[in-house]
This record gives sequence, C-alpha cells and structure tokens, in this order.
Amino acid sequence: MARAAGIPLEMAYVGKSHKKESVRRATATISVEKLSHSWQETTLMWFFWARLESMLYSKIQLKRADDQDHMMQQIKKLLSYDKDGPWALFCRGSKILTTGHGSTMLQTPADFDLWKNDIATKGFDLSFKDYHDKLHVAANNCCRFEFPIAAGRIPEGMRCPECHRLMEKYIAFLCCHDQTGLLEPY
Repeated sequence: MARAAGIPLEMAYVGKSHKKESVRRATATISVEKLSHSWQETTLMWFFWARLESMLYSKIQLKRADDQDHMMQQIKKLLSYDKDGPWALFCRGSKILTTGHGSTMLQTPADFDLWKNDIATKGFDLSFKDYHDKLHVAANNCCRFEFPIAAGRIPEGMRCPECHRLMEKYIAFLCCHDQTGLLEPY
C-alpha cells in the first residue's frame, strides 16, 4: 500500500500494558524479521501505559475529565483499545490522523484497491482515515475501562470516547494469566 501510494510508512510497536510474555514474543519477531521498530525494553512500554493512565486518573481526580478535550478523548481511546485486543494509531509526525481496533486498522490497507482512487482528490491521509472510519462504524466495537477499586479513583460516570454516550458501569472480577493465553478451569 505505501509503495503503491508513494508514501513513506513506518510502524512502531508499543506493546500492551499487562501482557508481558506476548509482548516479548512480538518484539522478538519484529526484531528478527525486521518488520518495524519496537521498544526492546518492556519498562519503556510499561511507562507509556502508566503515563496514559496517570493522565486520565489525574483528570478524574481533579474532576476535569472533560468530554470536550480532544487529547483526553484520544487517551481514553488508547486505554480502551489496550484492554480490548490489538489496536493501531496512524499519524503523520505528531498529528494523530486516526486510531482504531486492530481489525479495522489492518483491513484498511488490505482494502487499498477500494479507496486508492480517492487519493488524487483527498490525499492519502484523509482517504485512509475516511475508509477506516467507515469500517470502524460498521464494526461497532465496544470501549471499556477498568479501574482498580484500591486506587480510589473510580468516576461516577464516563462518556464513551467513540460515540459520546454515557457508558454503563459494571463491577468485574479479573484474573489475567500471561503464560499461554488460555484460561484455566476452576
């Protein structure tokens, strides 16, 4: 896709916040096969996610988690994507063009032949974003956030960063095992 569109394209892998073993395997594969750039230090990945969570928690604690704040919406999206499988962020320099779940972000370049004619009039960035946004709306993915009760920073309510509706509040029990990715029977 990048070659056909005549644009430079790079990928940087930042991992997941809690899946250390799967992140190690992914970074090893990326490095061995020279697929893109990735942080080799899992500590850097941990700091990336910890900083995003800290920004959200600070805003909640100060009661300034403004639903009109574009940067907060992007942070909430990334934190939600981290909990819900693969995701990607597409940007040019420091400007975020679009974010999305792995399924729609991978489908967009796979469907390049369906939207490549729009590049002449809209440019590559907008053509990619528009096609991805169409797929994203059709996919109807959920957003979710997990707040540790011990942290004491659970908001009374929160709006979805995708559709801006008030999100439902649940209590969950969670046990994540990062050995094989399989859940063990009780």
